[in-house]
Amino acid sequence: MKMNSQIRDFFRVEGNHDPHFKEVRFLSEEENLSWEEIERTGLSRSWFELSRVSMEDRVEFSREFWLSQFGFHPKATAILDDFFDRLDDVAVVVCRQTEEEPWRAELVYSLGDNSCFFRGLPPADDEEIDWAKKMLSKNLPHDYWAFLQLHNGFGKLTELGLLPLEEIEDAQNRLINACLGSDKLLRMGDAWLSPDSLFPFYEEYGVGSFQCFNAEWYPGSEMGNVYFSSIETTVSDISDRKVWSENLAYPTFLEWLTAFLEGMYRSS
Repeated sequence: MKMNSQIRDFFRVEGNHDPHFKEVRFLSEEENLSWEEIERTGLSRSWFELSRVSMEDRVEFSREFWLSQFGFHPKATAILDDFFDRLDDVAVVVCRQTEEEPWRAELVYSLGDNSCFFRGLPPADDEEIDWAKKMLSKNLPHDYWAFLQLHNGFGKLTELGLLPLEEIEDAQNRLINACLGSDKLLRMGDAWLSPDSLFPFYEEYGVGSFQCFNAEWYPGSEMGNVYFSSIETTVSDISDRKVWSENLAYPTFLEWLTAFLEGMYRSS
């Protein structure tokens, strides 16, 4: 089966050097797998059915689902199409790191040039989204809520930097504590910015910095998003529209997401 070799290396199991997992199952490689056998892992029926079709169909079905979630946006749609054109597989994987913990399902997006892969956790259900809208903000962008119906947790290579809903409140508390512990006040341009205005959705692991929706910035009809540096206690400079993306400021979640998929998103 053709697949990015980095994926095989990441999903190493016992018996290999420096294993990451106790057990891993690539479901599309198990031709005679039945629903009754795999149901006990908590895998959704739709992901099981995806694992039963050909590699080419898995890519195409996933492409259609992504595009249907976001609707048509000329630039973003072209970038998403290109992303799926570069894939050689969308693998359905169930894994666990210890025998005691429950199985976890992931979709793994394999880039055919062996440069990278992306991983997505199961989508948020309606109950989780309703809870998050009450706890966070009902005014978070529509394209963000749409993405959560694709994956509630997503990232590149080993890091699931795009946070699951259940981790956002903790991330927001850590962001606020970083501001409170700093000797500098948080600013956006010439104005003071309350850290309560920031809703982190992506974490840069290792430095405690975040890409955040900013309730004080509406470059269009919905919240834009900016990069918060916990090291410098600053957010993206949005004074010059021409360099927003260079400063990791994006008017929509979808623009941030497509930059992330293209490899253009870089934290600084």
